[in-house]
Formats: sequence, C-alpha cells, structure tokens
Amino acid sequence: MPINGSEIIESPWDTIFSPFTDLLSNGFWLIPIGFIGVALYIKTHSLSSTGIWLTISSLLLAGGNIYTGYFELSLIYAIFTVIGIMSIVVDIFFMRK
Repeated sequence: MPINGSEIIESPWDTIFSPFTDLLSNGFWLIPIGFIGVALYIKTHSLSSTGIWLTISSLLLAGGNIYTGYFELSLIYAIFTVIGIMSIVVDIFFMRK
C-alpha cells in the first residue's frame, strides 16, 4: 500500500505506524516498550527505572480506549504492569545495599 503525502499531514502517527499495526495488530506496541525497557536496564542497571517504565507504559496502553475490541491484549499489558511492579518491589527491598 503506497503512502500518500496528504495522509501523513492529516494523521502522521497512524499513517507511519499503520503497516506495523496492520501486520501485528495492536500487539506491535509490545516491541518498542520491551526494547526501551531493555535499553533502560542496560543504561542504568536499575530494576526500579525499568519497572517504572514498564508499569507506566503498560497501564497507559491497557487502560486506554485503544484496546476496546482486544480484551486478550489488555490482559497481556496487565501482565507487563504486574512484572513492572514486582521489579520495583524486588529492587527496593532486596537489591538495595
């Protein structure tokens, strides 16, 4: 599907990412969230910052109206939220010296 320049002006976000979301559904957003989480951990070596990123980004995507028709996908984002919260708890109580 060719991209029309006028579509980019009207809705740039949807036009640029539509090939990816068409191919992988809205589960595509798990990939950038995961990559950013891994990069954050590599940079900071802190589970807290990674957990905060996973929690906030997953809550925003799972709680939004984006996944109204995708109940299963919102459960996956809820699992990512729980993983983020647990990594914060583990870092606060068990990793601090």
